[in-house]
Amino acid sequence: MTLTLETGYLSKNILMLDANGWKNEKTTSSFVIIGNDIAILDPAGSESANIILKLLYDFKIEKDKVKYIFISHRHNDHSAGASVLIKKLKNANIYAHPITIENLKNPDKINSATKDMYGYLAEPIIPVKNESRLIEITDNDEFDLGNNIVIKALYMPGHTSDHFMYLEKENNFVFTGDGAGLFSGRYMVSIPNSFPPSFKYQEYRNSLLKLIEINPEMIGFSHFGAISGNNVKIVLKDALRILDEWKEIIENEENYEDILFNKYKDQFDLFSKDFRNDVLRIIINGFRKNL
Repeated sequence: MTLTLETGYLSKNILMLDANGWKNEKTTSSFVIIGNDIAILDPAGSESANIILKLLYDFKIEKDKVKYIFISHRHNDHSAGASVLIKKLKNANIYAHPITIENLKNPDKINSATKDMYGYLAEPIIPVKNESRLIEITDNDEFDLGNNIVIKALYMPGHTSDHFMYLEKENNFVFTGDGAGLFSGRYMVSIPNSFPPSFKYQEYRNSLLKLIEINPEMIGFSHFGAISGNNVKIVLKDALRILDEWKEIIENEENYEDILFNKYKDQFDLFSKDFRNDVLRIIINGFRKNL
C-alpha cells in the first residue's frame, strides 16, 4: 500500500495538494485531475485558494485548462475557496449539489453558523454573483476531460445531505470528501466525520458501504491524504467498524464521550494541537445528536 501525506502526483493524471486548511498544514487535501481539460476536486477554504493557485503554478498546470471545480459539499472548509478561484481561473465553472450551489449564492446563514462554531478559524464564503458559473449536478453525472479521463459524480449523503464523492474512472480513484471519515495517516485510522448538525448515521453508513462496493484502487481524503493498493479496502472496512463501534458505545455507555475521547485522542493527528481535542469532542457529540 502507498500512503501519501505530501503534495505530489499519485499518478500521471492525479495531483494531491496540501491546501493548508484550518490554518495548518497536512489538514486539508485538494486534488487536481488532469486530462486535456483539468479539474480541481474540492477548493478548500477561502484562504487555501491562493495556496492552490501557487501550487498549480509550481507544477506547471495551465490555469486556462482548468474547466471544472468540483465541490463535495457545502461546508466552508470545502467550498469557500471556489468563489476565490473562479476569479483567477477564467475558464472554470463550479459543479456541486443544488444545496451547495445555493450556499455559494447566499452564504450568510452558513457563514454565521461556521463563525459561531469555529471562531477565528472560520473562513467565510464570498457570494458568487455570476450564477452562470454555478452548475448543479446529480448522481452519476459524468464529465469527460479528454485523454480517457472521465469523472463520475457519486451522491453520497450522510456527512451532509448534499455530499458528493467523485470517481476518476481511468485510475479507479475516488475522492471521498468527508464521506469516509477523518483520516490520520500516521496511524492508518479513519474516524467518523460526524460534524453537527447535518450528520446522519444510517445515510453515512450506506454511503460508506457503497464506496466499499465500488472497490477503488486509490482514495483521497479531504482530511487528509491518499492511499492506494490492496489495503484500501482494509482501511475502508475499518472505518465502517469504527463507525459501528461509536454507535454501540454512544447508545450503551453513559460516559460515552470520555470513553471515545480517551480511546481515539492519541490516534487523531489532524488539525492544530490546540484545536484537535475540541474537534474530537465536537464530532463525538455530533454523532450522538444525529443517530
